Amino acid sequence: MAKVRREAWAVLLILLLAGGAVYAHATTTTEEFSRYNVGWNGTSNLAVEEVRDLRGLPPGATLLILAPDVAFTAEEVGYLRAFLESGGRVLIADEEGNANRLLADLGSTMRVRPGNLASLERDHVDPGLFTGYPVGNATIFSGVETVLLNRPAAVTGGEPLLETSILTWDDADGDGRIGGSETFGTAVVCAREGNLTVLGDASLFVNAMLAGNPKFIENIRPVLIDAAHSRTGTANPLINAITWVRETPAAAAAFAALAALPVAWRFGRKIDD
Repeated sequence: MAKVRREAWAVLLILLLAGGAVYAHATTTTEEFSRYNVGWNGTSNLAVEEVRDLRGLPPGATLLILAPDVAFTAEEVGYLRAFLESGGRVLIADEEGNANRLLADLGSTMRVRPGNLASLERDHVDPGLFTGYPVGNATIFSGVETVLLNRPAAVTGGEPLLETSILTWDDADGDGRIGGSETFGTAVVCAREGNLTVLGDASLFVNAMLAGNPKFIENIRPVLIDAAHSRTGTANPLINAITWVRETPAAAAAFAALAALPVAWRFGRKIDD
């Protein structure tokens, strides 16, 4: 009987190790901004609480909409309006212009203007990785002298909160040098209207950028993230299936029972022998 138990435990250990390896491989992705991406352009290290339903957001909280790529329904826009009116804060981080429809529906004059901003005000070889400077007295930039930006988009309208230096230009031809009709000038990359803030650099929240802007990240916490419209999810069906099992108690229990069947079968067979 002791030998049977030892073999059963050995089988269980092998299954657990194999399952762990498969799980680790199956629950990672290379999708940009995904919380399942542990690479430099993922958000696995961004400690936030996810929300998938915009109804009943807690008053006074901060909601981050990161790199939105799913349209908001009229009902959801209404929930956001009510949240803002109740004192809630919404921070939209977008560099592709996908948030402009939502901004218009919320009655905001702010817009994200995608481009290819570059600057000589940098400590890196890449002209798209450069320094931004807070202006005004916004809480999210309290105690922040500079912000390391990563190919941000300009933001028009609203009250400017973060600007580039005058040595910035829209590098239309992408050659990293100013020339032709390109001209130097400052650009606003973050602005606000009331409790609504727009940041033209979603990349500030990826793993590789967190260490470059620790005070800014500290200032926005605690923060809720809109997981229904942000690009923090994944299109990987296996990851989504595993996530559903993990978040559904009945499914998790059934899966655990199925996983134990091989051990039970092996143990029962040894007894019969």
